[in-house]
Amino acid sequence: MMFGNTKKRIIKQYNQLREKRNYFAFCQAPFMALRFHRNGGVQMCCHHIDFQYLNEKSLEDIWFGAELDKMRKQMKDYEIPDSCRFCSDPFYAGDFSNVNALAFDYLKPNSNGFPVLMDFSLENTCNLSCIMCDASLSSSIQRDLGIKEKQTKFQYDENFIEQLTPFIEHLKVAVFTGGEPFLIKPYYGIWERMLSINPDIVFNITTNGTVYNDKIAKLLISGNFNITVSLDSLNKKVYEEIRKGAKFEQTLENVEQFARICKDKGTIFTITVCPMQINSKEMPEIVSYCNEKNWDFSYNTVLKPWNQALWSLPLNELSGLVSYYKDCKFETAENQQQIDNLDKFNSLIKLLENWKEKLNELNLKKLSSKQKQDYRDSLLYLIKEKLDNKEELIENINDVVSQIPEILIRQELVDYVKNMSSKIIKKEFDDYDTDTIAYHLCIVAFNL
Repeated sequence: MMFGNTKKRIIKQYNQLREKRNYFAFCQAPFMALRFHRNGGVQMCCHHIDFQYLNEKSLEDIWFGAELDKMRKQMKDYEIPDSCRFCSDPFYAGDFSNVNALAFDYLKPNSNGFPVLMDFSLENTCNLSCIMCDASLSSSIQRDLGIKEKQTKFQYDENFIEQLTPFIEHLKVAVFTGGEPFLIKPYYGIWERMLSINPDIVFNITTNGTVYNDKIAKLLISGNFNITVSLDSLNKKVYEEIRKGAKFEQTLENVEQFARICKDKGTIFTITVCPMQINSKEMPEIVSYCNEKNWDFSYNTVLKPWNQALWSLPLNELSGLVSYYKDCKFETAENQQQIDNLDKFNSLIKLLENWKEKLNELNLKKLSSKQKQDYRDSLLYLIKEKLDNKEELIENINDVVSQIPEILIRQELVDYVKNMSSKIIKKEFDDYDTDTIAYHLCIVAFNL
């Protein structure tokens, strides 16, 4: 925790970035947003790691209840709860570019206190086994790994839709991810109810682009649907190596259909990319492709698998990639969309430069084999202690620590785990696989 003048200075610097926005708290998500997780839990955003569960409380009791009221007060007072360390750690470090809370500044709250945004991630049902994904987000990977599906604490059925109904008329934005959204059956009932009550809602759907049919076309024509398609390569071999189970030609056909509907409806069509080692040299080509088509371009920050993430490249190779990107020449932008696409590409360059700097710092701190082992032992001890040394979790704990890249086995990570509450780390082991837990620990501890 930070006190006194240092904290006041950081708050002032943070809010100077927000001068032209209607801000009133560190993070405004608890005042405006709800996210529904596949485990039956309700969060404020995808990085908030403390759930309230729909099998224990009604949606109305969660939104208007004491627990969220307490969180709202904390956000107004800049007393950021432990469950929000994904944003609080970079905030206290002055690294505001990694504070996801800023994304909620652009939402205008409802005067009646109802949320304006709902984010749905209800199932991992998916037809692909993408190399950067995991079992928690893909039923295909879950099946391939022989992982049994966890019993969810709540069923997203007609009763859930009835709980949503009083909220729908107040919504401005509804976000749907997966899995693959167009394969998730409960979504169709939710879309139907939302369109019947509040057809002005803006729907944001992120799809892998492999599922398209007349039913989907009819749905998209009936409302305001912004569509984002994940397309990581324009090379058939590379694309199908990344998106295992997809057919390149079919995806491109579907992309054109989604783009056509968005153009006809005046909604936004976006191509989003996962920049990795396997496709890193293609980023400029994909940006140019989007500019030629007048489509939006965006990218996801890929941090795992470690052997594909760009941050895990040797420092000289990462430097070479940055130089390659900087040397790329693009056609002169002719409209705001093309300007925005080039800006996003430049933000990717800045991200890689930040990683270069962090890796350089880590490489300068050489550790002996004994130091590395001591840090591993400390991590194992701390996690076991916070999980009450439960025998049935020992294998999972060992697996989590074994999956952390050697370069990140550092004092910073030990300190982060030491300061985690038992409640939060127990929730991690309840809700995620070991690969994802290792990923969560590292991205927060090192602000990756």
